[in-house]
Amino acid sequence: MNSSTKYYVYLGLTIAAYFVASKFVFDKVYDTIRIVIDELFHIPQGLAFCKHNFTYWDPKITTLPGLYLVSSVFLGNYFKCNTYNLRFTNLIASVVNLILFASIFKFTYGNNQPSKNVLQALSLAILPPLYFFSHVYYTDTLSLTFLLIFSRLCFTSKFKISILIFGLWSVLMRQTNIVWVAMVFGHKTLDMLIRTSRVFGNTYLTKMTSRRTSIIDKDIDNTKLKRYYGLADVYVALKYHLSTCFVTFFKYLTIQDWLVLLTHGIILITFVTFVFLNGSIVLGDKKAHEATIHIPQMFYFLIFYGIFGLPYVIIKFTTTFKLIFGNKLKIIILTLIFLAIVHFNTVSHPYLLADNRHYTFYVWNRWYGKYYFAKYVSVPVYVFLLINLYANLKDQNCVSFLLPYTICVFIVLSLQKMIEIRYFLIPYIILRLRFAKPSVWVVFGEFLWYIILNAATFYLFFTKEIIWKDFDYTQRLIW
Repeated sequence: MNSSTKYYVYLGLTIAAYFVASKFVFDKVYDTIRIVIDELFHIPQGLAFCKHNFTYWDPKITTLPGLYLVSSVFLGNYFKCNTYNLRFTNLIASVVNLILFASIFKFTYGNNQPSKNVLQALSLAILPPLYFFSHVYYTDTLSLTFLLIFSRLCFTSKFKISILIFGLWSVLMRQTNIVWVAMVFGHKTLDMLIRTSRVFGNTYLTKMTSRRTSIIDKDIDNTKLKRYYGLADVYVALKYHLSTCFVTFFKYLTIQDWLVLLTHGIILITFVTFVFLNGSIVLGDKKAHEATIHIPQMFYFLIFYGIFGLPYVIIKFTTTFKLIFGNKLKIIILTLIFLAIVHFNTVSHPYLLADNRHYTFYVWNRWYGKYYFAKYVSVPVYVFLLINLYANLKDQNCVSFLLPYTICVFIVLSLQKMIEIRYFLIPYIILRLRFAKPSVWVVFGEFLWYIILNAATFYLFFTKEIIWKDFDYTQRLIW
C-alpha cells in the first residue's frame, strides 16, 4: 500500500471515528441544554432564515449573516428547521475542518508519514474551545471552514474565482476574517517585494538572465539566496524599490500575479465599502463592541498558546532559556515595556465581570481582578511564552509571514475590550500550522492533552449548574 492510499485509509477511518464519538457528545449536549448563551440570538435568527424569512434580523447580533445563509441552503428545503439541525450544521462543518487540516498538513509536510499528518489534523479538529463550539450554533466553526478553504486555495493561487468566492464567504461568516485575507495579501506582496529586490537589485544576480515566470506561483529564490528573511531585508527591499520607483517590481509581475493580487484586492475593497456604508465593522449592538486600545489582549493570547500549545512549549523549554540568557538586555527592555503596558492599559469589559458562564470570568475574578499585583507578576510568564513561541517559529518562517501576521493579530485582538477565548482560535491555528515539523511523540502528546482538556471541560459543562434569575432553565459553564 503506497503512501497516498494509506493517507486516504487513515483519513477515512479517522473521520468515521471522529463523527461517531462527536455525535455521541453532540446528542448529550443537546439533551443537557437547548439554548447555550448566545444561541438565544443565533437560533431564532437561523430558524427565520431556514424558513426563508430574510427580512427578520435580531439587532443584538453583530456578525454578518453567513451562518444563517448556509443554514437556509440545507434546512427547510431538505431537513427540518429546528435547534438540533441548526447545531448539526456545525458538527458537519467540523468534519470538513478535519479534512481541510489533513489536506494542509499533507501539502505542507508531504505524504511520507500519512498517519502523523492525519493525527495532527485530528488534534486541531479537537482543539478544546473549537471542538466545544462544533456542538452548538455559534459562528466559529463554519467561519473557520470557509477561511481554511480560502487558505488552502491560496497555497497554489491557481483557482482565482474560487479564492474570491470563499474569501468573500469567509468574511460573510465573520467580519474579522477580513484581517486574515489581508494577511495573505500582505504576505504575498511583502514576499514579492523582498525577493524581487534581492534578485534584481543584487549586482551579481542581475548579470544572470532571468526568465519571465510568475513570482507568486514559482519561488524565484534558488540556492544562491537565503530562504528566510529578517526586518533588515524589508528595509533593503523598500530602499531599493523606492530608489527605482518600483519599476523592477511591476516589470516582473505576470498576468497571473496581477490576477492573484486583484482577487485579494476585490475582497478588501468590498469590505471597506461595507464598513463605509454600515458606519462600523459590526452590525447590531455596536455599543458593546466599540473599538478600544487593549494591548494586554496579546498577552492573554500568549497564555492561550501556553495552555493549548503545551507540548510545543515543553520541547522548546531549553531553547527558550538559552535565548533569554543570551539576550539579557533585550529581555529586560521587553519586560519593562510589558510592565508599562499592563500598568496603563489593563481594562475589563462589563460582560467579563458579570457573566459567570465563561472560564474568563473566574480567571479574572480570582486572579487579575482580585489581586492588585497579579497583572505585574504575570509579565515574566508573558515574556517567557513570547520567546518560546519565537523559538517554535524562527526556523520555519521569515519576516514576510511574521510581520503581516503580527500586525493582523494586533488588529484582531488589541482593538477590542472584550476578552473572549473564541477570538484566540484562528490566530492560534494559523501559528500551529506554521510550526516546524514536529516529532510523532509531540503530535501524540498534543492529541492526548486535548483529549484530557475536552474530557474535563465537558464534564464541567454537564455537571456544573449555574442559576440565573432571568432564565427559567439552568445555565452551563462554557469557554
